[in-house]
Amino acid sequence: MTLPCLMLLTALGAAAHEKVIDAFEYPSPEAARQAWVASGGTPQPLAVTHSGRKMLEFEAPFASQPDLSRTILDRDVSLDLSVPGEFSLDLAAENTEAIGSVNLYFRSGGGWYSASAGVQKAGWQTLRYSKASFRIEDKPAGWNKIDGIRISIWRGQPKDSRIRLAKLAAQYHDVALVIPAAGSQEGGEIRAALSTAETVAGMISELGLGSDAVEDTAIARGALGDRLVAILAYNPGIDSEAVEGLVRFVEKGGKVLACYQLPPALGKALGFDRAEYIRPDKPGTFSQVRFEEGIPGMPSAVKQSSWNITTARPAGENAQVIGWWYDEEGKPTEQPALLMSDKGAFFTHIILSDDYAPKKQMLAALLGKLASPLWDEMAKNALAGVVQVGHLSNLAEVDQFVKSAGDAAALERLDAAAKSMQTARQEYSAGKYPQSIESARKTHELLVEAYLRSIPSPTIEGRAWWNHSGTGAYPGDWDRTCKELAAGGFNMILPNMLWGGLAHYPSEILPQSSTYRELGDQIQQCVEAAKKHGLEVHVWKVNHNLSNAPKDFIARLRKEGRTQVNVRGEPHDWICPSHPENQKLERESMLEVARKYDVDGLHFDYIRYPGREFCYCDGCRQRFQADAGVEVANWPQDCYSGSLKDKYHDWRCDQITKLVSSVYAEAKKIEPSIQISAAVFGSYPDCRISIGQDWVQWAKAGYVDFLCPMDYTDSDQRFINLVSNQLRLVEGKVPLYPGIGATSSNSTLPADRVAGQVHHCRELGAAGFTIFNLSKGTLESIAPAFALGPGKEKAVPPHGKQ
Repeated sequence: MTLPCLMLLTALGAAAHEKVIDAFEYPSPEAARQAWVASGGTPQPLAVTHSGRKMLEFEAPFASQPDLSRTILDRDVSLDLSVPGEFSLDLAAENTEAIGSVNLYFRSGGGWYSASAGVQKAGWQTLRYSKASFRIEDKPAGWNKIDGIRISIWRGQPKDSRIRLAKLAAQYHDVALVIPAAGSQEGGEIRAALSTAETVAGMISELGLGSDAVEDTAIARGALGDRLVAILAYNPGIDSEAVEGLVRFVEKGGKVLACYQLPPALGKALGFDRAEYIRPDKPGTFSQVRFEEGIPGMPSAVKQSSWNITTARPAGENAQVIGWWYDEEGKPTEQPALLMSDKGAFFTHIILSDDYAPKKQMLAALLGKLASPLWDEMAKNALAGVVQVGHLSNLAEVDQFVKSAGDAAALERLDAAAKSMQTARQEYSAGKYPQSIESARKTHELLVEAYLRSIPSPTIEGRAWWNHSGTGAYPGDWDRTCKELAAGGFNMILPNMLWGGLAHYPSEILPQSSTYRELGDQIQQCVEAAKKHGLEVHVWKVNHNLSNAPKDFIARLRKEGRTQVNVRGEPHDWICPSHPENQKLERESMLEVARKYDVDGLHFDYIRYPGREFCYCDGCRQRFQADAGVEVANWPQDCYSGSLKDKYHDWRCDQITKLVSSVYAEAKKIEPSIQISAAVFGSYPDCRISIGQDWVQWAKAGYVDFLCPMDYTDSDQRFINLVSNQLRLVEGKVPLYPGIGATSSNSTLPADRVAGQVHHCRELGAAGFTIFNLSKGTLESIAPAFALGPGKEKAVPPHGKQ
């Protein structure tokens, strides 16, 4: 039986840029319920008509049903979705605060493809899901064998909301991103490949083009069609059939941009050869790319901290080197960074997200050179995007914001931006697309500066950075890092100095890292520099996670029964939080820092379980039974999904809370003024069940002095919803410094967007903010921007002053 409103896609023709999968135009409630099956406590969907438009409607009852973590609507289908690279969902939400995220799932055999999107505003909007952003769950059979669709609304705040769906569609663009097929490589490699592809996809989307993620196994079947450009952002282990398909694509007139890997056959087709892997002797060798003149729209240089490259040389097809690597001191390395020919281009490393705006400009120039029809759309998009500045979305809002602040320098930039915008529009009308994009870029820069200069700078505020490397922005030079942070108005740094099984200092408890052996005691160097420049140091520990610990250390803990086991009985390299010796290891490693160093605080991270499937080791069974006073007859199912599920969730939370409270109590005995804090998941109470993290309890019980929820999102509406809910939950017991993802797995934000989320923190009443992640690129772009306005005045953090 063929269900209504569903278009079965066997393949998408190259000329079609959109195909509707489901228009949600059902003739009756019965037909809607037959098509979309509700489960897991989700109310039945309805077929409704509003303003003359048919749509599907259902409730997300997160207040009425407090235990409901998400809604579930499923539909059985039979689709080949190997060709489209993006999906869109038209949605309206009555109450955006109720929505944590809107997840789209495609079922394929024994597994799923899943992606998440945030609601950007109230009312109707189109959510977009790049195929590169889809994560793999279990073992899907392939995008060409899709047999089910699921739409889930995940809980935000405990409020009810009516949801309406109007169209689910598949998109086809002129640019393809080639990604590894599910199950084709090891987990770490495929995650890195998809993450890299997602970074590039984000840039292409912001250029106004959109892109389609196409699995490499589909290339041989002609999945690239007659697209104009195919991009290999990072494709380790691409097989010979896919390479042959790419060669045929080039022979038919398609262009290829390859990054880092250059298979010989593809290199020959593009006009490049002598591919050679190069790993430099010292960090900083490949720090900047400088470009030759003559490529329309190309920036003069981009910064990129690459740790190795695969070099190549011109061989044919009018190939030439158009970009060269320079080191961190500005000296040439004589190594090619970017090659271009009549057939395509080769970038000798992956495209990283540092120096984001110039990198996006580089990509625009490449795409325009490879396929000139793309210039028109990029120029049109550049003009439209000029006025999206910080938390503002149009020119009227920018004009009002700047004029209300009354800063003379900001007003000058605003006037200059108006003239520059006029030039950009004239150039676009004349068909001078690269020049119009450049003028639009200059206009945006002027508006951003005007915006930044108009943001006030309070004198009581926590202004923090997480530093994941534990070496600052400039390894070996903490003084420079701290000096630049202070100049930007920041007053706190949270450096990652220890893990579950590694330390960047001479620890007597944890194994010492290669960073310590090569660069010395990172805590001591950081503290000395920070004190000199007036910054607080809150040493960050990654708790429980053994991913970078020495193998013999992991082997010993596993032999002693101290590492985690999932619900299927499979080992996992995290230490078990309930094991008494592990509690001692975690506690004493943090207290060692407090005893040896003049730090301002200790900062928990990964203070949780890896996920709901952990931990179900034999020790957990014994300790749970003893603590709960019960016998578990059917282990682990009774605790995972059976009658003891709720008790076990609470018990897991207790194990994590026990560590937090003990560190707090003992650290205060060592130094009463020391501050205890934690990086926590933003969505509560979901994190109690998913990872055993009850940070609201910590705040109310007085086990922490401040909290940093990791609210990484590029959606300001999602950010506002998260922060407002978090402030409501802690009831003013401790300061909140919400985490802003300048560079994270969920977001990449330029300086003005970071400042925009800081604006929201202040408007909502948060006591400060924390930016992830401090690196050379983020420090050099964000610190000078904040010095113009948001951090212009020095501030004192409010923690410890209640």
